[in-house]
Parts: sequence; structure tokens; C-alpha cells
Amino acid sequence: MKAAAIDLGTNSCRLLIGSKVNSEIEILKRELRITRLGEGVDAAKTLNSSAVNRVMMALTEYKKIIDQFEVEQVKVVGTSALRDVNNSALLSEKIAGLGWQLNIISGNQEAELNYLGAAGNLKDDFLLLDIGGGSTEFIWSAAGKLKFESLDIGCVRLTEKFIDDPAVPIKQAELNAINNYVFNLLKAELELKGNFAIKGVGGTITTLAAIKNQLNNYRSEEIENTVLELSELKKMLIKLGSVELSYRQQIAGLQPKRADIIIAGIIILLNILKFIDDNKLTVSDHDLLYGILQTELLE
Repeated sequence: MKAAAIDLGTNSCRLLIGSKVNSEIEILKRELRITRLGEGVDAAKTLNSSAVNRVMMALTEYKKIIDQFEVEQVKVVGTSALRDVNNSALLSEKIAGLGWQLNIISGNQEAELNYLGAAGNLKDDFLLLDIGGGSTEFIWSAAGKLKFESLDIGCVRLTEKFIDDPAVPIKQAELNAINNYVFNLLKAELELKGNFAIKGVGGTITTLAAIKNQLNNYRSEEIENTVLELSELKKMLIKLGSVELSYRQQIAGLQPKRADIIIAGIIILLNILKFIDDNKLTVSDHDLLYGILQTELLE
């Protein structure tokens, strides 16, 4: 049996196709398009037609791929951007035309699917992070219980909110504003205590791993278990934050269409490490999409 998982995120639209082989999932195909569905959503609370068209172009391509693989089940989920808007029907009706149903999931459901995807690689006392375009999900174990939290701090959201012109080096005032906003929100909303083995998933964190490993072509096996040190992240922020967008777009491992928002992503991650007083995390490519395939193929 084959299944396809599609994640309509604030920044990207991703596809993962897998099959069940001896009670395990074999990955057959993965695709990613930067579609920026969440463009302007934080301010307007509505989807704009250009963003919807970009997503539908990606989904039309994915439909051809899914048909080629003769996939039996397709699950399409929408996350932060679609949770925030009042006109999600604009997109869901178009998706229905492809024969699929759009499932808009809560922040906690998103966190839980990330946990399902990464569960095989987690230690007893863990903290799992997913820094997305619109929100960041936290999943951790405390006293033998799983806890989930979703906060509205994402790379697209904070770039639009605080950075006047992503094409130029970030200003110190913008950097200070994002630092203060993120750290104060963490202090106000997140009750997170303990010593954790930190695992990071999702596009922001896997991109940072790709930059560290200088991957011109994304390869899951070279991302898995990459360790990102606090000192490395600080150097990345200085390097990327001090140059123009055109230079950032040429850096190995950094997709050109992600180069305008990666600085906000690094700042979010640095503040999380500061908040929990830790200096490193391990990266995994097994995230929400794997979690969806788990539910579709193995349960």
C-alpha cells in the first residue's frame, strides 16, 4: 500500500510518498516547493490570491507525481497560516477539485504529528522543536508524560513583522526587537524545565544543517543526526545577517527562496537555546510528514 502526505505550510508546500514494507515505511519520493502561503497573513488574516495560485501550481505538479506512483491514500494538512485566516475556503475548494480534502490541524495536532514522525529517534528526556514559517512547535517529555505547545513565532511571521527590507543586512534595532519579542513570549507562554536531549525538525532547522554541511543538493541521509552547536549558530547569524539577500542566495545549503527569512529562523532558535540554557541540538529529517505516513500506513 502507498500513501502520500502533503504539508501546506506558511512558507513551503511539501510532499512525501511512502509505502508499507514489512511493517515499516519505505520512502519513495519527496518534493518541496517554496510557495509562501502565509505571505501577509499575520497582518491581514486572509489568504491572498497570488499565494493560493502558487500553492495550486505546486499541488497540480504533485498530483501528477502521485498518479505516477499509483498512490492509494492522500492526506493534505494545513498548518499555521491556514489556522490564522478567515478565508481558508478559497484554497480548500480548489484542493477539492483535485479530489483531495484539506485538513487544517491545530498547533497541538501539528506537534503530535511531528512527535510521531520523530519518535523512533528520541531519547527518554527529549525536547523536539519545529520552527516553521508561522509558528514553532514544542514537544517534550515531563514526568513520563508528553507535553505539546505551539507558539506564533515563525520565520515568515517575524520577518514580515520586524524586518523592513530583507534584501539588505539586518539592522541592530531589528535584531534587538526580534530577540526581545521571542524571548519574552517564551518566558510568558512556555513552562519548560529540565535537562533535555534536543532534536530539531522542519525546514528552518534542516536548512541550517544543510548550510553547515554545505549541501548544494538536499540529501536526507546527510541531514539526519547533524549536530548544530550554539557557537556555529551565532556565527551563521553574523555571516548571513551582515550581507545582502543576493549574497545569501548563493550560499550552499540555503535555498534562494528561503534566504529572506532564514535570519529570523536563526534568531528564534538561538532564543530557544538561551531560554532552556543549552548549547546544541541534533537535527532530524523525520517530522510531520513522516508522522502522517505513520497514521496512514501503520495504524
